[in-house]
This record gives sequence, structure tokens and C-alpha cells, in this order.
Amino acid sequence: HTTQLILGDREVPVRNMPELNEMFFGDWEMRHHRDLAREDAENYAVWCNDWQNATPTNGEGFHAFSQRVERFIAQLADYKTCQNLLVVSHQGVLSVLIARLLSMPAAAMWHFRVEQGCWSAIDFCDDFAVLKVLN
Repeated sequence: HTTQLILGDREVPVRNMPELNEMFFGDWEMRHHRDLAREDAENYAVWCNDWQNATPTNGEGFHAFSQRVERFIAQLADYKTCQNLLVVSHQGVLSVLIARLLSMPAAAMWHFRVEQGCWSAIDFCDDFAVLKVLN
């Protein structure tokens, strides 16, 4: 939906990629943290204390999530002939994507606050990326 709002009437090929879906929080999806602390207290406490290794109840763990983003990064080589590539996704995905493209660990995602409705720009050089614009 967001992609179509951005593109408008432009005739540009669009490819939906599941690798760019936000992390799946399973039973916690769309739930407030106060409810989780009360209704799934043990699992939520474990996740809060070790979010990189614990998994939300019936959800996707951070390792699986970041590996999914890595699969997308591996596919970027298929677009080397493109002068520009628009990637539309969610805050978590974009934060991990930026961190990994800058050769930082996936957990460094918290170093990049990606605002809703904003755009960022990354330039690719021969063997590294440069974050040119954030938000």
C-alpha cells in the first residue's frame, strides 16, 4: 500500500518480498507491553532480558528475523544494474538493513531511529555502503 502511495501513476516494476516483512511477534502481535507483562509474564520477562536470543510466544526470534533480512541483502546483487532502488518496509527491517549494510551487527539496529513516513538514502560503493540520508 505504501509503495503504491509513493509511486502514484509511475510505471515502475514492483516486487513484494517476504524478506522485508516486519518481525513476527506471534501471540504478542499488536499487543501492548503492559498486557504482555501481565498475561504472558514469564515469557515476556525472558524476552525483555534477552531479546536477541528469546522468542516471542509463537513468534519469530531476532536471529531468524535478521537472517531473513540478510537473505534480502544477498539479493541486492541482482539489482546492480539499477541506478536507484526503492525499498519500502517497516522500522525493524529498515534498521537491521541499515546496520548490516554499514557492516555493523544486526543488534546495532537500535543505533538508527527510522521514523514512519520518512525516507533514507544509501549509496553503494565497490565493497561498502554509505548512509547519505537518514529520515
